[in-house]
Amino acid sequence: MGTVLKQARMELKTTEDMKGLIFRAAALMGVDVTAFVLAPAAERAQQVIANFSAIQLSLEGQRRFASLMEQPPEPTEVMKALGELPDFEEIR
Repeated sequence: MGTVLKQARMELKTTEDMKGLIFRAAALMGVDVTAFVLAPAAERAQQVIANFSAIQLSLEGQRRFASLMEQPPEPTEVMKALGELPDFEEIR
């Protein structure tokens, strides 16, 4: 198994008491401080991203969405104007 070279760096400001607490807890678990701090942070980050990536609809919301997909309303003038704008990829 190869070693992954870690190049991204983060700094955290904290109190001496909090730093000592984290170092002590990491030592008790037998892991380095980086792993101790990053593992739960990465897990929480994945949860937050998943929560913002999924749309949850009630049964009534699902029915309304399906109905709109089957019979979409006529586009408004604003929607038509937005459709005339170049795609973001084209702007780059």
